[in-house]
Amino acid sequence: MTQAVRRVPLSSSTGSLREEDGRDDLSRPVPGLDAENAGLMLRTLLGDATAAPETSRRDLITLDRLLEVLVSVIVEESLAEEEVEALLEAAEESCLAVGPWDESDDRRPRDVELVDLGGLLVPTEPGLKTELMSLRGDQRSLVGVTLFRGRTAIQLQAFRALGDTCWATVREDLARAFRRGGGSAEEHVGPAGRELQSVVRIQGPPGKDRQTARVLGHDGPGWILRGIVTGAGAEPGSTEEWPYATFQGTVVRMPAEPRSTGSLIRLRRPESGA
Repeated sequence: MTQAVRRVPLSSSTGSLREEDGRDDLSRPVPGLDAENAGLMLRTLLGDATAAPETSRRDLITLDRLLEVLVSVIVEESLAEEEVEALLEAAEESCLAVGPWDESDDRRPRDVELVDLGGLLVPTEPGLKTELMSLRGDQRSLVGVTLFRGRTAIQLQAFRALGDTCWATVREDLARAFRRGGGSAEEHVGPAGRELQSVVRIQGPPGKDRQTARVLGHDGPGWILRGIVTGAGAEPGSTEEWPYATFQGTVVRMPAEPRSTGSLIRLRRPESGA
């Protein structure tokens, strides 16, 4: 799934960083990237308009990769404080060009097939199984969707960001709740930003009463999107890209109804009846 990448020009002082010795690569290895892709990301950060389309086509822009490239550049170049700040600003701008998206965002990709569920527009593909979730005791109130692909699933729910609520506070609350319930939660930086890699207690016989999950989150304008990955894609060491691509390709549509309807953003069945 290709994400849009904006060209991010840096200040002239940082732009000269590679021009002094004629190089636009990194001699220090970047974990998870070969030399070609690391160099491509660096050129994009330095404002190379010819590198940006290929960086986008290869789906290279993720927060964890940007951080690794930045660390490599900073260590290798012994940058001044203002140069580090310029690179961080460039990285922030690049991350802003990756979803999840607000429906009103003009930068969101238009060549991705989406299924319209009202409050969420979700990437779809042939063979993908979709299961809508309703409130307990009210089958007509749809509040989430779970997508299944092979042995991996991702549950998506969108919430209004009420008061000081944001993904950071939600993440902290979830981690405490998992630990109180006898599970575990560790914070990691993944392809979609900060996430919880957790083991959650569930109903089941001994030995089958725990489930591994990765909890993703994103702050949008007035909303929070949460994704819970389970199955093979949540297991330790998994590098499966589909759940992250699905999460980052999701579009949130803020409802027009008043906040009195609660924090959960309601969904509806697609017109196709799926």
